Amino acid sequence: MISRIGARPIGVWIIKHLVSPFQRWIYRVTGGAGFAGQNSDHGVLLLTTKGRRTGKDRTIPVFFLRDGEYVILCNVNPGFERTNPWVINLRADPVAKLQIRGEIAKYHAREATDAEIKELWPRLVEVWSAYQDHYERSGKRAVFIMERMRSS
Repeated sequence: MISRIGARPIGVWIIKHLVSPFQRWIYRVTGGAGFAGQNSDHGVLLLTTKGRRTGKDRTIPVFFLRDGEYVILCNVNPGFERTNPWVINLRADPVAKLQIRGEIAKYHAREATDAEIKELWPRLVEVWSAYQDHYERSGKRAVFIMERMRSS
């Protein structure tokens, strides 16, 4: 049901303006408990990017998928909105912080190749089925492969 709501303009507005801020607050308070199992290969994380114009940190809850040592993030434009700011910010500065449950680390992003997207797409749609509806409507998607940065 949530996926169907998320595929409509009103649902996107509700998620962006009501659900995401509440989810971000709950995630921080609980350390991500309940957003993904200990050994889960998917769930919700907090993504912090640097605002490309302001330079300020911007944090948003995002679905993720693990693929070996990488974390995969996806955004699909529903066709009735502009590109999500976190996508634009990540393209401008590919270094981001990810909080997965209680663990916070820096990651380096790169956009997935067409071949990688083809391989990952069925798994991403399993995580959030609205991705498919949005993609069918707009034909626009951004898939990022996040590699954890080694601390120096």
